Amino acid sequence: MSNQLTSKTEAIKSMRIALKLVANEQVSFATSSVFKNNNVNASSFAAIKPCSLAEVIGASAIDLEIDVSSLDASLTEAVVSEAVVSKSAVNTALSFNDYFAQAIIHIEQQHTVLLSHPELPYRLLMMPAIVAAKHRCHPHAYLTGLGEADDMPSAINAALVQAKRAHITPTHVDATQLTCYKDKFAQLIMLIGSIATRSVPNTVSNNQSTDAQYWFTEMHQNRVASFNFSEGNKQHSAVFVQGTELAQASSLLDENRLFLPVSAKDLGSMKQQLQTLSTQLAALPEQNEKSGSTAISFMLNQLKQFDQNQPLSAIVMASSVANALSEVDAMLDAINKAEVTAENEVKIQAKNAVNIEHKTPSGSCFYLTSDQVLGQSGLCFVYPGVGTVYPQMFAQLPRYFPALFAQLERDGDVKAMLQADSIYAENAKTSDMSLGELAIAGVGASYILTKVLTEHFGIKPNFAMGYSMGEASMWASLNVWKTPHNMIEATQTNSIFTTDISGRLDCVRQAWQLEHGEDIVWNSFVVRAAPADIENVLADFPRAYLAIIQGDTCVLAGCEESCKTLLKQIGKRGIAANRVTAMHTKPAMLIRDNVQAFYQQPLHEQDVITPFASQIKFISAASQSPISLTSEAIAASIADTFCQPLDFTQLVNNARQLGSSLFVEIGADRQTTTLIDKISRTSEMAQTCQAISVNAKGDDQTALLKCIAQLITHKTPMSLDYLTETLSSLLTTTLAAEKRSNPHTDNMLAPQLEGEQS
Repeated sequence: MSNQLTSKTEAIKSMRIALKLVANEQVSFATSSVFKNNNVNASSFAAIKPCSLAEVIGASAIDLEIDVSSLDASLTEAVVSEAVVSKSAVNTALSFNDYFAQAIIHIEQQHTVLLSHPELPYRLLMMPAIVAAKHRCHPHAYLTGLGEADDMPSAINAALVQAKRAHITPTHVDATQLTCYKDKFAQLIMLIGSIATRSVPNTVSNNQSTDAQYWFTEMHQNRVASFNFSEGNKQHSAVFVQGTELAQASSLLDENRLFLPVSAKDLGSMKQQLQTLSTQLAALPEQNEKSGSTAISFMLNQLKQFDQNQPLSAIVMASSVANALSEVDAMLDAINKAEVTAENEVKIQAKNAVNIEHKTPSGSCFYLTSDQVLGQSGLCFVYPGVGTVYPQMFAQLPRYFPALFAQLERDGDVKAMLQADSIYAENAKTSDMSLGELAIAGVGASYILTKVLTEHFGIKPNFAMGYSMGEASMWASLNVWKTPHNMIEATQTNSIFTTDISGRLDCVRQAWQLEHGEDIVWNSFVVRAAPADIENVLADFPRAYLAIIQGDTCVLAGCEESCKTLLKQIGKRGIAANRVTAMHTKPAMLIRDNVQAFYQQPLHEQDVITPFASQIKFISAASQSPISLTSEAIAASIADTFCQPLDFTQLVNNARQLGSSLFVEIGADRQTTTLIDKISRTSEMAQTCQAISVNAKGDDQTALLKCIAQLITHKTPMSLDYLTETLSSLLTTTLAAEKRSNPHTDNMLAPQLEGEQS
């Protein structure tokens, strides 16, 4: 270790060094060979929002600028080049480690230091934490410890001791194989960016591009990383801790994901608006990497001009301007065909109404019916049951809703809430998860999607209901239960979920009066059959149970051999679920009181419940009437639904009788959406009922946008401010990038927001 570093690292024992990423206006991701060669995804760094305060500090208060490129030059030229540009000349450091030392010398004197490289699109602003606090400039990270040793474990331990983090295991970023200072600095920049975006760091030395994963931490613990590198015969480690700055939300929309709303007072006007949209799209320049801002700007204007108060709304979604033109043509064609059909019906049946239900795989949609507007007063949130979660679910959501995930971290244990160790593990299989773990992850998924819709889009349901254990998700998600996070650990350890209706199946063992050592081979089967087909023979099979009725299928559960024999007798095939749970069977009634006691949770105060939840009718499978907002009534409802056979068909029909017409599934995948569609098709009220899912396996972003699009066309009241605000930020970033890649462009940059954007 250099003498400078030996003497100066003592300073950071009592001082945190604040770090802030600042854009290098002379370099873009498109021209940065370092980031291009290492397949670095520029979209994650686009979330590093511009900060005028940081720019001011870097421009006016800087006393020192260290250009790392000079270090690389010294390697090839074998001469001492000038690495420090400041008011007073400072000799260059010939190692990356001394590079830290030079910065610390000046930071100890309350100066700010700007570290840069001419080929990297971001610079690193370093300052004493007290200086950052004085200027109210939120750092992306803090440097809190440096360590040097003959071996890396000792170096890491020394850095952690200095950082007062010796009790934790940090996330390691390995730069030991990097010999070029430029690459080391690029790796350091990417680590600070990962901390800001709360994404797991990716080591560029692997030369692989992987999708960023959310960086889960233990409850109320900041993210800590050790940056490890080698120089000479020594190993070095620098410890970085999460700062107070959070990266801005990435836009759900971009030049490759167009979302164009159209409003009109009547069908004739809608056709005119769509034709105008087609003309405007055709006039846009051909899409390329230098014209992305044009499509974004057009989309932003379309969103701002959209009038939700008009009677009719349509959404055009497409992956490009050319595809958007095709989507508009398809929508116009659908309208024209519907008008022709209506005219023919007038001649034949004396009807006089145009009914249109137009949806495309891209997400474009337009809905018009003479019966009723589904989304204005009939919106029902539907919460799915256990078993809908899947590996890597919601992996994309944190980058679009970073503030939401930050709030969830402040409120409770996000890692436990989503069962991250199971859901996001490599080669994860939900079949390996216990009933309690599946239940927790399911509630967590519903909780997050509820917050996305209600807090970011201002959507408020008129009704809510749950499929099976989805009732618990409903109460946890809709601001009724005060401390739903406290139920996570209890769900993992309570005998209800570990041994009573799962695992050893103690309630089944008691109901069947089995000896302690006797085995139970339990299974459940989904069978396409009418309930009567099964009910007519159930008396002959006392260890088989009709657990669930759901449209044209039923769920048969119990002794596997008994279920198979019953199915053979009625001539039906069953699809084995291979899940051990005795919910909705007669043995579960033995623990009904325990279930009620478990779910009797404290409610929010009235000033929290009244503005939101008190206006919702909560519908249960256990009652024909909405459930009262009391702790006792809620617990009893969940217990009855949990333990008694579930008739989901009856629940859906009851919800429609109470006024529900637009069902939105709030959970992972689309379990209940498919079921409600089937139930609706067998009813005379099929035209006045629609089911939509918020999530689907594979693409969280597209599924959410498709849901929002359909809600808009069904006239559900909502706010689109989130889309316009994030799209405005993307436009600013895109214009800046285009200007850097083409200095002669005439594009005018959108004005930056003044002040710190936290």
